[in-house]
Amino acid sequence: MTALHLTPDSPLKSKTELTLCTPSHTHVLRLSRDLSFAELPNLPADWRLCVHPKGWIYFYHEGMRVVTDSDVRDPFVHLRIMDQINSSGFDDLGEEMEVQVHTGHISLLSSVTDQSHLHLHVNHKNCIASYNLQEVLSEHVALLSPDDFNRRRRMYWNYLWNHPAHIPTPDRAVSEATDALTWFYTDNLISGAKSVAPFSKAECEDLSRVIKDLTLPCNSDSVSKTVFLSWLLREVCSFRDAEHYGRYTLKQSQAFDASRQPARFESRTPGWLSQTILNFVTNFLFFSIPWTYLAHVKSSSEFRGRLANVQKNWEEYIARLVREYSHFLLISTVLLSATVSFLALPDIAQAARVAGTVSTFTSLGSIIVGVFSIWRHQTNSRTAASFTYMHNAQRSYLGYHGHAMLLSLPPVLLVWSIVTFSISIVAYTLQGITDQDVFDRGSTLIIIAVFAVILIMVALALYTFSIIWKFKQPRIWPWWLHPGRSGRNKTASMA
Repeated sequence: MTALHLTPDSPLKSKTELTLCTPSHTHVLRLSRDLSFAELPNLPADWRLCVHPKGWIYFYHEGMRVVTDSDVRDPFVHLRIMDQINSSGFDDLGEEMEVQVHTGHISLLSSVTDQSHLHLHVNHKNCIASYNLQEVLSEHVALLSPDDFNRRRRMYWNYLWNHPAHIPTPDRAVSEATDALTWFYTDNLISGAKSVAPFSKAECEDLSRVIKDLTLPCNSDSVSKTVFLSWLLREVCSFRDAEHYGRYTLKQSQAFDASRQPARFESRTPGWLSQTILNFVTNFLFFSIPWTYLAHVKSSSEFRGRLANVQKNWEEYIARLVREYSHFLLISTVLLSATVSFLALPDIAQAARVAGTVSTFTSLGSIIVGVFSIWRHQTNSRTAASFTYMHNAQRSYLGYHGHAMLLSLPPVLLVWSIVTFSISIVAYTLQGITDQDVFDRGSTLIIIAVFAVILIMVALALYTFSIIWKFKQPRIWPWWLHPGRSGRNKTASMA
C-alpha cells in the first residue's frame, strides 16, 4: 500500500514537502501551496466535478464513495485526501454509505491518531449523517432516540443541501416534506396567531404547490429539486430540535413550555395620587379617549406565536393611527378655516372672540401633533423599531397610561376645538338677546332652543355609542310593570 506523509516547512510558508512512500522507493515532492487556478492540472482519474445550483463546485469519487469540498485538481490537495482515505479505512462501508472528507491544517491532522471522527459519514438509505460512524450504520439506526435521530437527519439534509448534484433525490424526501407542511398548516388553523410553526398558512400553501410541481416527470432528475427539499427538511428538523421533538411526554412538555415563558413585564404604574389625578384628567379633560388608545397599545405590545406576527401587529398599529389621525387632520383643518372666518366678523363680543381664539389654538395643536405623529410612525415601520417603541412606552414615568394620553392628543384637542367653537357661536348669538327689536330677540331665542335640542340629541347619541359595546344585564321589571302583564290579564278576563 502507498503511504503519504506530509511535512510542512512552516504553516505560513508557501512551499510544502510531500514524502510519498511505496514498498520499494521513497519520493520527495515539493509542491507550491499558492498555485493559481489557471495552473491547476486536470481532474484526477475517477473523480467527478459536481456543480451546485448556486455555482460552487465539489468533487465526488464514486468508487470510494467520497465527497470533498477541497479542490482535488491541486496535486498537493489530492495527495493529502488520498492519504486520509487510506488511513481512515473507508473500504468496509456499505453501499448506502458515503463519506465527506475534510482537509484541515496539516499539523492538526498529523497529531490526530484516529481521523475518522473528522469526516462526516452519510447513510443515504436512512437519510442520516454523523461524524461518528457507529451512529449511522444501518444496524444501529433503531437504537437512536427520536431526538438523536432528528439531529442526525438534520445533519443529513444540511449535507445534501450543500452536495446535491451527485446523487438522485431520496425517495422519502417528498413524503416527509408534505407531511411536515400538512402539520404546520393544521397548527396554523388550530392555534391561529399563537402558532409557532416555522411557516405561516400562506407559506405552507406556496411550499406545497412547489412540491406538487416537483413531482412531475420533468423534474425527476432535477438538482434544484434536491436542493429545495433538502433546505425545507433541514428547516423542519431544526424546528423540531428547538421544540424538543421526541423527548418529553405531554405533561412534561407543558411544564417545560410553562417554565420557558418569560416573566410578563407590567407597564410602570404611577402612585395612587398620580393615578387619581390621571383618572380625573382622562375621564373629564380628555373625554375618556385615552382608554381606547391604552387598549390599542397593550394589544399591539403582546408577542405571541412567530416573530412575523410582531411585524404584522406593528404595521396594523401604525395603519390604524395613521388612518385615524388623517381623519382628525381633515376635520381640524376645516374647523380651523371656519374659526378664522368667524373671527374676521365685525362687532364680535369679547367672550365669543376668546372662545374662537381658543378654538383656533386647539385646532392648530391637533394638526401639529397629528402631522408629526403620522410622519414619525410611518418612518419607523421596521420590527426593531417596534421593540424600541414599546420598551420606551413601558418604562416611561406614566407607563402605557401616559403614552395613551399623548396618542389621544389629536382627537382630544379636536373635541376641545369643537366645544370652544360652539361656545363662540352661542356667545355671538346671545349678543342679539339684548336688542330692542322683538324680531331679533325672538330669532335669538329660537336659535338657542334649536341649539339646546341638538345638544341633547348629540349627548344622547354619544352616551349610547359609548356604552353600546358593553354587555349589560337584562332589566328586571317589577311584577306590576312587567311587559305583557296587562295583555295576559285582559286575555284571561275575556276567557
